[in-house]
Parts: sequence; structure tokens; C-alpha cells
Amino acid sequence: MSVVTPFVHAALKAAEQIADTLAKGWRTEYGEHGEIGAGGDRTAGVDRMAEEIFIDHLHPFGVVDSEESGRIGEGDATIVLDPIDGSENALSGLPYFGSSIALQRRGRVEEAVVVNLANGECFYKTGGQTMRGRLRKDDFRPLVARRGATIGIFEKAYADPELALALLRQKRKFRSPGAVALSLAYAHDVDFVIFAGPRRHYDFAAALWMCEDLCRIETEELLIVAKEEETLESLRKLAQER
Repeated sequence: MSVVTPFVHAALKAAEQIADTLAKGWRTEYGEHGEIGAGGDRTAGVDRMAEEIFIDHLHPFGVVDSEESGRIGEGDATIVLDPIDGSENALSGLPYFGSSIALQRRGRVEEAVVVNLANGECFYKTGGQTMRGRLRKDDFRPLVARRGATIGIFEKAYADPELALALLRQKRKFRSPGAVALSLAYAHDVDFVIFAGPRRHYDFAAALWMCEDLCRIETEELLIVAKEEETLESLRKLAQER
């Protein structure tokens, strides 16, 4: 049974503080861009704000490896952090963005948290079971697969337009919301999740670990996650034939 460990508690408290800060209203400096961050994107003010809060809460647990500033601090464990997953959504006022936090030891994820900052929904995993709940609530319950989903998620669909068109020809509905950690956290709800292009560990460390019980295909340029083996094989064949 998963438990709210000190690390998970600290990560959730940091997320609560970030959500409270954003709830006070958008500030001009949140949209100001600075230097290129460790993940390769230009860091925005909202990224820096969230990163500072996470570092304040998480630095006692180990080295923070953030998408914005790279490695900060010291310790035996490494905390892989994407302070704002879906930064462009946050900057544009699109309510689909969050945070991704993974605690690694010896290169393996041992604890993970993904938070949807737009609606307060959150997920954590400390063992075999991923738990689902909301910020400021103690009622976390095991994440279970939703049956009967009619749409999938195709993150960075523009990176593989041929596959996107192949899906459309088969009338497979999908969305491309632009926050991959969140999308993977919701993989138990939707029909499938696809990501096209190279993968950065900041985006995937936490949420992909939460998908260990699902069916997956991982290549250098394509990731497919599905609840059903039949769905996975169908998407594999489609990707091969595109």
C-alpha cells in the first residue's frame, strides 16, 4: 500500500504553495523569459517561481536536478524536477499545466508526484500502487483504469504528422494538450497516450514510472502507452505502416 512519505508530503506542500501563489493572479514577471534552462527551453518567470518553491521544500532530500537550473545542492538521492510541466499552457492561460517530481536513488525512481496545478488533482507513487487525490485533501485512493474511454492523447503530434493523419483516417480521436507528464498521469483514464520525438528525463521520470502497470512501446522517437494490449498492438502496427 502506498503511503504519504515525508518526500511526497513535502512535494505536495510545495505544489499547494505554487497553486496558492498563482491563485493570487497573473503577474507580468511570470511571462518574462530568461536564459535557456537545463532542459533546453527558455526559462520563464513562472518556471523560476515554481522552481524556487520546490527547492525550498525538497532540498533536504537530495540533489535537485531541475529542468530550469540543472543540479542544485547535494545528497545521495536525486530529485528530477519539472517545476511547470506545460509552461506554454500556463503562459497562455490554458488550464492544463502542472509539476513533475521524481526521487531517484542509484538511477531508479523510488517515489514520484505529479500535480495538475490548474485543478488541484494530484498523483503519487511510493511503491506498487499509484494514488490519486487532490491538494489539501487527505482522501487519496488507488488509481484505477477507466474503461470505455473514447479518446487518446498524442503529445507533440506535430512531430509525427503522418501518424497523426493515420490515426484520423482510422477515426481514432485524440487531443494534444501540451503537458506530457500530466498526460501520462492520466494514461489510466484515456484510451492511449503517444509522445513523438526525443524524450527529456525531466518530463518523464515521475509519470512514466506511474505507468509501469500499463502496456508500453518505447523507441528513440516514439512512446506509446495504452491500457489494453490490443490497443497497443493496433497502434504499433499503425506506426509501422505510416
